[in-house]
Amino acid sequence: MVTSRIRTLTGSALTTAVASLLLAPAAAAQPLATPRVYGGTPANGNPAIVSIAAFDGTSWPTGCTGGMFRGRLVLTASHCTTGHESGAGVSGFALFNPGATALTYSNTGPQNPAPVTVINAFRPAGYVNTTNQVQPDDISILQLDRDLGAPGFSRLATHFDMDRWRAAGTTVQHAGYGLTGVDQRTSNPFATSLPLVSFNEGSSLGPVFATGQSAATGICPGDSGSPAWVADATGNILIGEMAGGNAPCGKVTNYSNLGLFAMGYLEMVNNALRAAGYPTIPSAPQGITLTARNRSVVVEWQPPAISPETVVGYDVLDATGQVVCQTVTTTCTVLDLADGTYAYTVRSRNAENEGVAMPISAAPVVVAAPTQLPAPKLVKAANGKTSIVFQTLAGTSSAVVTSYTVRDNKNKVL
Repeated sequence: MVTSRIRTLTGSALTTAVASLLLAPAAAAQPLATPRVYGGTPANGNPAIVSIAAFDGTSWPTGCTGGMFRGRLVLTASHCTTGHESGAGVSGFALFNPGATALTYSNTGPQNPAPVTVINAFRPAGYVNTTNQVQPDDISILQLDRDLGAPGFSRLATHFDMDRWRAAGTTVQHAGYGLTGVDQRTSNPFATSLPLVSFNEGSSLGPVFATGQSAATGICPGDSGSPAWVADATGNILIGEMAGGNAPCGKVTNYSNLGLFAMGYLEMVNNALRAAGYPTIPSAPQGITLTARNRSVVVEWQPPAISPETVVGYDVLDATGQVVCQTVTTTCTVLDLADGTYAYTVRSRNAENEGVAMPISAAPVVVAAPTQLPAPKLVKAANGKTSIVFQTLAGTSSAVVTSYTVRDNKNKVL
């Protein structure tokens, strides 16, 4: 269904107005040949995206997009998996092959869908599809009876990733099966790139993020559940799925799209992974401490509280996200550092390179080389004895000092 109703989110949600769901109606006749991600480029064959058709018991009225989280797990929006004004699941689904041409008629249903069956739909506890506007915790994972394709993403984005990407205005990739306007559908996916403009873990809607768009390019109704990711040298890092937008498709400049941050729903994600036979994702390491020692920084931490048994190693990350140290223990030393201030976080890692890292919170430490100390002073006591008094390096250097040597002007050790 397509709605023009708008809701403004303020306070603990977002400062931009975001509201209506991105559900799109199924075609009643041959759809128009227009892209659904407007201003985008064709994304046919993209292995990361899936078209989802939902059955309400009598017809196929709506369509959504999903992201290939795992071969048997598809990330999408909760309102794509539930009946309208209900917390109950829809009667059935049909999925197309990743990136494939995907045509669904409301009366006769999907044309040539993939031979997979949805056997479970995971949603946050308490989600109810009550309006045509975004509801809290609007995120879901569909479990399939067999692999639909290869995973489209290298890993899930962490809280640390989001914090630094938001600060940098990093470009986010989008792809999906949406609209350019009411009933303007195609059977082909399109893609676009939009800036990350906000990330709010404390929103009343749940952990949310938003990407900005304009009249030139953006996301339209029908892209509900479509994946959002950042591409870097390590692969495509999945942020989450898109749930709504704050204006009619392509009609208003400087508005935004609302998405749900997948790693913020670790319990739901792990339930789905466990059910499908994949390793669960460990939470972030706890109690990180930093200690500067000579030209190094020693980083120490405690194991994660969630799924510590799946940890195969840890990555120590600097503020840019670069891995500076790896270990299988709970301590790692970053070596050969120049003078300066250093801060790090730690990401847990399972066998599939999944794990959580929180934004840097440990107090930064200073690496500083020893400086030339002032000459010692001679202090004569009342009893006639003379003491040698000198300054130490305490508080001025990261050097670990075990002793001091005092010499006279002939280099004799006193």
